[in-house]
Amino acid sequence: MMYYISCFIFEVLLKILCRLEVKGRENLPKKGPFIVASNHASFADPAVMGAACNTTRISFMAKRELFERPIFGAWCKAVGCIPVERRSGSSGALKKAIQILKRGQVLGIFPEGTRSLDGKLQKAEPGIGLLVAKAGVPVIPVYLSGTAGALPRGARVPRLHKVTAKIGKKIDLNEILQIHEKKKMYGAIGEKVMDAISRLKI
Repeated sequence: MMYYISCFIFEVLLKILCRLEVKGRENLPKKGPFIVASNHASFADPAVMGAACNTTRISFMAKRELFERPIFGAWCKAVGCIPVERRSGSSGALKKAIQILKRGQVLGIFPEGTRSLDGKLQKAEPGIGLLVAKAGVPVIPVYLSGTAGALPRGARVPRLHKVTAKIGKKIDLNEILQIHEKKKMYGAIGEKVMDAISRLKI
């Protein structure tokens, strides 16, 4: 319940403050499991993705430090975020993410792993490739525009800035999944996903 309430509030605020525009919502599957993968430039990105993909509940991966904050941490748990421990690796988080997908649910992920400093798309971390290979689920690309202007790095208060989310069609990864060498396959999946996100630039 908290997830849907939060998405509703985010969508209303984003439409009022940032003139949120969503394109391609019809490309979202009617039900899971699937992964929604987006570029990452701002802390506002999960809220924008959740509002843009409001037809389904998404579980997001978030750094463990956020769970240590009294109020925000409780909210992260309430909406089903998955804590990621960067310093000691993220194998536990990846296992939990795979379990979520195996249960037929939806996972939201930022393949770059961290926010881009200059807004340019970065190389994907291996995690997205491992998740796709292990869970065998489709990936829906999303390109977010304007989030860095709405909530820049270091800012605590959102700014009036146009934000757009463009949702693409399912990425065809069948050929890549036939690659026998796992490391090579994971890398190829990451490249394919980032290329699909790049092609959605507005």
